[in-house]
Amino acid sequence: MEFGDRASRLAELVRRSGWALIRVERSGDGDSEGAGCDQLDYNTEVRHYREAFDQLYRHDWVDPNRIVIYGSSLGSTTAPLVAQGKPIAGIMVQGGGAESYLERMIDFDRLYLERSGDYQPAQIHSEMMKRIPFLYQYLIQDREPEDIEASHPALAGVWDSIRGTESKLHYGRPRDWHRQAAKRNFLEAWANIDAPVLVLWGEYEQFERKYGADIIVQTVNQLRPGTANLIVVRKADHGLDLYPDPI
Repeated sequence: MEFGDRASRLAELVRRSGWALIRVERSGDGDSEGAGCDQLDYNTEVRHYREAFDQLYRHDWVDPNRIVIYGSSLGSTTAPLVAQGKPIAGIMVQGGGAESYLERMIDFDRLYLERSGDYQPAQIHSEMMKRIPFLYQYLIQDREPEDIEASHPALAGVWDSIRGTESKLHYGRPRDWHRQAAKRNFLEAWANIDAPVLVLWGEYEQFERKYGADIIVQTVNQLRPGTANLIVVRKADHGLDLYPDPI
């Protein structure tokens, strides 16, 4: 498609498909009411999406036997959770995978170190040897970053060096949002879905590795052969915007 911005592309896609497209905004985003992302926790966000699905299922515009869930970026983690026990005709995700949230955040940091230009190659190993135990204690053991650094002087400064951290927030969300996400078993959720699966992956993806997308497709196809497919979108980035080269 050679037209407009992403919103225009989505509108044109809906017009051509003839399907109803209902976008669910997070609490506090767009026309959605309620607390903003800086106050929202992960479990509540998933619950909101599941409640929205139930409303969609009863909507006059919608054939309840033909509902397809689409999740983009972090939505690729919530989409299979929303689908649990729901009557869906298919599920499509883009910009994410089924590795654990801890692995995802470790890889986020690895890619940042490799691509930021602020670290020499020889520094990356020692940086990761600090960030991995820090992220484990923060996400899995539910410790506060300040307490981790106070009890482990060698990890002092790690929190401020992690991409997306500010005061009590991490990527604009409360710390507990990330801890709750880290407790979720995304792969188990995918294994429970009995519907066709489509995974989109941008060739120039800048935040996550293709490994996570491959896990979804391989796992689903082991359980239900031929029901999952991966499409690599050439020259596309994390948001599926197209570029002539990866730089």
